[in-house]
Amino acid sequence: MFKKIEIWILYFLLVIFLIVLILFGGILRHHYLGGEKFKLIQMTAKFIAEVPYNIKRIVLLLDDQGRYFLDESQKFKEKPKSKIYNDERIDGLLLLSRYDGDKDKFIVEVVDLLNYKTIHTYTPNSKELINSVNIQDNYKKFDDLKKNLSYQRLFTWHPFLDGNGDVIFNSASPLFKINFCSNLVWTNDEHSYHHSIEKGNEGNYWVPSILIPSMIDDEYYKNYEGDEGISKISPEGQLIFEKSVTQILIDNGYRHLLFSQFTYSSDIIHMNDIQPVLEDSKFWKKGDLFLSLRNLSMIILYRPSTNKIIKMLRSPFFSYQHDVDIIDNKTIHIFNNNLFNTKKGQKVFTNSEIISYDFELDEYSKVYNKTLKKHDVETAFGGLYQKLNNGSFMIEEQEHGRLLIFNNKQEIIWEFVNKSRDDKIYALRWSRIIENKEIIKSFKELIKEKKCTN
Repeated sequence: MFKKIEIWILYFLLVIFLIVLILFGGILRHHYLGGEKFKLIQMTAKFIAEVPYNIKRIVLLLDDQGRYFLDESQKFKEKPKSKIYNDERIDGLLLLSRYDGDKDKFIVEVVDLLNYKTIHTYTPNSKELINSVNIQDNYKKFDDLKKNLSYQRLFTWHPFLDGNGDVIFNSASPLFKINFCSNLVWTNDEHSYHHSIEKGNEGNYWVPSILIPSMIDDEYYKNYEGDEGISKISPEGQLIFEKSVTQILIDNGYRHLLFSQFTYSSDIIHMNDIQPVLEDSKFWKKGDLFLSLRNLSMIILYRPSTNKIIKMLRSPFFSYQHDVDIIDNKTIHIFNNNLFNTKKGQKVFTNSEIISYDFELDEYSKVYNKTLKKHDVETAFGGLYQKLNNGSFMIEEQEHGRLLIFNNKQEIIWEFVNKSRDDKIYALRWSRIIENKEIIKSFKELIKEKKCTN
């Protein structure tokens, strides 16, 4: 039925296959090291190498149903969706950014913390937002946009509520602003933005970004595809300042940190928070920025006006951290994921933590640690912490879909677990509490006056 093949032909074909395999690997290595030659061949090899990965993505997207944001551990499945522990209340609004497993999409619920009732819900129109992006002219920036931002995969990262009831957010994507009725106000597609959105002292917004093409003026990194940036955006959505974090490190004599990785990576820095300084102190000036660089386990105090790193914090006390907050005129707090790479993979040791650093004493300490251990707070990726004016604080466990609010005595007030009707737990994505009295008042007036038809 089958013809016999001469053994020498089989060996010959095997040798040819090995030569082609070696050449293919060499081309891929040349590509990922930023090589300039054989661009067409590089892109062809890259396309072929990514076929299995892209097939997997297509299959997952065809039957997504929220699996992308599902907590596979279902760690808190025995807990109720919402539990009030005592009568203590906070005069604030919670912007609860969560995947709604019943609607199969991300929403932002505004929760009145005086009664834990949802008083308004933002439901972004994914199709409208994606169609507002100029993908054709920004293909390289957003080549994965339509694949990632399906109706179910667009998420509302760290939503920021302004005084008009508008909300700004990103989805590892362009920056979007929607109004009270969830209609699109503007889109900024200058870059792909991610993680935190914070308001600076001039009324502009600071957001981490991915800079494509790279802005690095350095022979070793001129083709670097993972250039992290800091971007300042006006209230009208205009990009008014940008700077490469890689370049900041190089300019300040820290090039060696970029080469400290054992393997080449396009995610050497992984910036996840920009915290603007709003008031002068002995240790910083208004307009400075605290930058959290996760993959370097590093916090930087950076002065944009002079392009100088004022202080660099690297400590055995924190590892793969998210979120840095200014507590007073000499203290910052860091949400420490406490994640480490081991032979058995990445692991959170004991629990996630809040690390306090005192600039005056040059000392680190752990705060609330007994409380966090007691309540089994542990999130490997994402997550954040917010301390309130009265000493209360909020913890969000991103991938486990849990949010906790404690009073200033470290007693739990409220616990929320992001469950669907079928009791599956889905992720949160950087919620925040609004304490500004004027914004709270104006927002509640909006609810009384404004009616949405969509």
